[in-house]
Amino acid sequence: MVRRIAMVMAALCLISPAGLGHAESPAMERGGIAALEDRLKTGLRVQAPRDVKFIETVASKVRDGRLPEKLVDSTYLWAVRRGKKYPFPAFEHVIRLQAEKLGVPLE
Repeated sequence: MVRRIAMVMAALCLISPAGLGHAESPAMERGGIAALEDRLKTGLRVQAPRDVKFIETVASKVRDGRLPEKLVDSTYLWAVRRGKKYPFPAFEHVIRLQAEKLGVPLE
């Protein structure tokens, strides 16, 4: 329980109100996406190569502007807050549904 709270608090500290909007410079944008990718891999406890590839694809879609970073962040926080030992499957399922609604393929 304490570990989960600490993980959520760490994720919230990484997400600043300015970070949810547009980046101020291309360098900040690249750093923000890298931070997003690392945060997703760590917080969702991604281990399998297939899952790592999926997270890289999601981060790439955010970088390209095809997938809103706010959507990815909120889905990430939802999956982590569920309290499951391995939150990645829930994240993957929901982000695929949301991306499908936006017409963004995550293959």
